[in-house]
Amino acid sequence: MPGRVRTGLKIGRSPRSSASSIDIDLSQAVTMKKARKGSKDRTSAKVAQKGAPAPPPAVTFDMVIESPPVVFYGPASTSTGALLSGQLKVNVNEVELRVDDFHMDFQAFVQTKKPVQSHCPDCAVKDNTLCSWNFLTEPVTLKKGTHAYPFSYLLPGHLPSTSHGALANVDYKLSAKATTHSAETFRFERAIDVKRAIMSGEEKSSLRVFPPTSLTANIVLQPVIHPIGEFPVQFRMEGLVKRGPETQTRWRMRKMNWRIDEKSKMISPPCTKHSHKVGGEKKGVLHEDVRTIGAEDLKGGWKTDFSGTGQVEIAFQAAINSETRPVCDVDSATGMVVSHTLIIEMVVAEEYCYNKTPKLVTPTGAARILRTSFNVTVTERSGLGISWDEEQPPVYDDVPASPPTYTQMEDFDTSSLDGEPDRLILS
Repeated sequence: MPGRVRTGLKIGRSPRSSASSIDIDLSQAVTMKKARKGSKDRTSAKVAQKGAPAPPPAVTFDMVIESPPVVFYGPASTSTGALLSGQLKVNVNEVELRVDDFHMDFQAFVQTKKPVQSHCPDCAVKDNTLCSWNFLTEPVTLKKGTHAYPFSYLLPGHLPSTSHGALANVDYKLSAKATTHSAETFRFERAIDVKRAIMSGEEKSSLRVFPPTSLTANIVLQPVIHPIGEFPVQFRMEGLVKRGPETQTRWRMRKMNWRIDEKSKMISPPCTKHSHKVGGEKKGVLHEDVRTIGAEDLKGGWKTDFSGTGQVEIAFQAAINSETRPVCDVDSATGMVVSHTLIIEMVVAEEYCYNKTPKLVTPTGAARILRTSFNVTVTERSGLGISWDEEQPPVYDDVPASPPTYTQMEDFDTSSLDGEPDRLILS
């Protein structure tokens, strides 16, 4: 009808256009989802590739030491050395491997901490090859698996033990090297700890005199001491009293202390390039260092007796402080020398009194510091070990004589017995 307007009609896109727009949105969403999934797959692949374990090398080494720990028993002048034996195992991880050269060296390294020329490796470290093993005489092909190569060496007893001192270090090392047909090199190193143990013996007693006084000191020590553990010290001082007709003068101990000093010496040799700094290749620079590795102050614990000539006695336990990392005694041809000294200091004061009243004493004001030193040997504990030459089976040189031989023998005619041999009985 005229003048009327129809209502209820929707103005917008046609159904066909809306359907096409929905199809476009769905296709875009699927494309974006695939793209995100692809990026996640690539990221996870990268993470997996980054975290994947590396393939094992073509050759790995392992070593089994079959001999006891390397310990030199006795001083360097009398020690028979120590035996080192074991097996070097080669683990081939490929199907087969062509090896052209395979050898191992036993080397000694002496490092000087104060070289002739600073920052010169040749002046700082000297190496010496003590023994070499050439495991292959010709190129060989090793199959996959483990291959064992035995080795043995008798270390001479004069060698220094493994030491890390204030001026120098002494180390020993086994170094193996294998070269394949493709010029690929594989190396293996293992440090060998070499020790020295000096057997303990009877206690040693030392006597010291302190002129111009009449004081004498007697000390009893163990022949060797160890880096870990205490050792007893017995000290006695005599000649404290000097008597007169009516009075007497005597010395009274007021204080006592002891310490153990470690003295190191090292001759630093030059290399060929810097030998002109010391005047030649066979010369070197001497360095010395002294440090205290144990000490204690004693203000009591002694017994004083003023009867007769007078004496004072004390027994105490001394020890090395393991935190100082002490070094055992060393005296080698490499120029490294390490020694130890026990130093005892006493403070004594003079006093006098009347013979009738010995308890009423008067200090004279005079005092003395008495100092004495004793050389001590620091060594590792021997434990239950014995030298290698005492472990070998006994050798029987005195072979007893063989049964006697009958050089004079004559034939005997049994017919003269008249059949009696049938009834012959041996008893």
